[in-house]
Amino acid sequence: METKHILVAGSVIEKNGKILLVQEKKDIAKGKWNIPAGHLDSGETIFNTAKRETEEETGFTIELKDIVGIYQYPSVRDNTATVFMVVFRGSILHGEIKFPPEEILDVKWFKPEEVLKMKDSQLRGIRLIIEDFLDNKSYPLNVIKEKD
Repeated sequence: METKHILVAGSVIEKNGKILLVQEKKDIAKGKWNIPAGHLDSGETIFNTAKRETEEETGFTIELKDIVGIYQYPSVRDNTATVFMVVFRGSILHGEIKFPPEEILDVKWFKPEEVLKMKDSQLRGIRLIIEDFLDNKSYPLNVIKEKD
């Protein structure tokens, strides 16, 4: 059986000591809180994916500051697939909370301790990401090289 690889990009956004999370509406993750994230579109860079997904899911245009980490986990949708997720630290350039109701139930700011106190059943597997973010894990954007 051939293993499939899925590439996902997301961002952790902090403002005034709070972290922005989206509440998922779709299927398996319905009701769970997550960072804004999604799959790469064909021909899209990982950087553009993180910015696009954040804007689509939250209404905020962001600038990517650095990389929090790269995470690997089995796909919950396809047991033959492995997901690789690149998570960026982003800062808001402009916008206001606005989200697509067909994909997202809510968008809210949380104190970090509120997120870490949530039960796993309330989160979409983001505890390690939030812990790395709070530990100030940081890798420069240029560790990802774009080839022409």
